[in-house]
Amino acid sequence: LSAYKTAPKTELARDLLRMLLEFLPEVHAKMAQFMTTNEVNALREIIHKLHGSASYSGVPRMKQLCHQLERGLLEASDIAALEPELLELQDEMENVAREARRLLGFGEV
Repeated sequence: LSAYKTAPKTELARDLLRMLLEFLPEVHAKMAQFMTTNEVNALREIIHKLHGSASYSGVPRMKQLCHQLERGLLEASDIAALEPELLELQDEMENVAREARRLLGFGEV
């Protein structure tokens, strides 16, 4: 959310934040699915996409968590070993969504 607050091109920052906000429900659903079915590669792929979105949107904590998980998923054969980090990312996604809605002037969705 730092890009939204400091970007000289505020409209671009708003658009990037809006796109991230729209992408989060898809990420959340796919993460839940891939965690249930233990699809390591698919989970790593969706987290990689979220990592890119977080980078462009100026969400450093989410970006950091995605990076950690991408690295962990390269080495893990069982997603359960990374459950604490995955839950932390899901919490951060909820925090970012709440703050993004506030900054963009959206109500609770």
